[in-house]
Amino acid sequence: MEIKPWNDYFLDLAKTCASRSNCIRAQVGAVIVGEDKKIKATGYNGTPSKVESCFERGECYRIKHNIPSGTRYETCRSIHAEQNAIIQAGQDRCKGSTMYIWGHNFICILCKRFIVQAGIKDVYLKKDDNSEIVYVTVDDIRKELDAVD
Repeated sequence: MEIKPWNDYFLDLAKTCASRSNCIRAQVGAVIVGEDKKIKATGYNGTPSKVESCFERGECYRIKHNIPSGTRYETCRSIHAEQNAIIQAGQDRCKGSTMYIWGHNFICILCKRFIVQAGIKDVYLKKDDNSEIVYVTVDDIRKELDAVD
C-alpha cells in the first residue's frame, strides 16, 4: 500500500470541491489547510446564496460577450473558490495556512489580495489531471502586488 502525499491528497479534495461549482465557464475548488494538516475550510466558484447562476439562466454573460479570462471581474455573477474558502474560514483560521486550488494554474489579482490579507502563507495550484502542480508563496504574491501600477 502506498500513502498518498499530502499535496496530492488536498488537491484531490479541491477537485471534489470544484464539482459543486455552478459556473458554466470554469469549475474551481479550494481547500484551506492548517499547519496541523487539518482542513479549515473549502470553497468552490459559484454565485452567492440565493442568486441565480449562469447554469440556471442557461448562459454565461462572459462567454456570450467574449470577455477574456482574468479581466472585467465585475461582469461575473460568481464568487471565486479562493474567496469562498476564505469567507468560510475567516481570517483567524487562515493565518499560517496553505491553500490548495484545483481548476486553474494562476491566481487572479482579486484573490491574491484576499490570500495576502487572510494570512495564508503558501498556495498550490493544479489546472487539471494532466498539469503540473504550481507552488506560490505569499511573498511571491506580495512582490507581484507591489509591482502593480
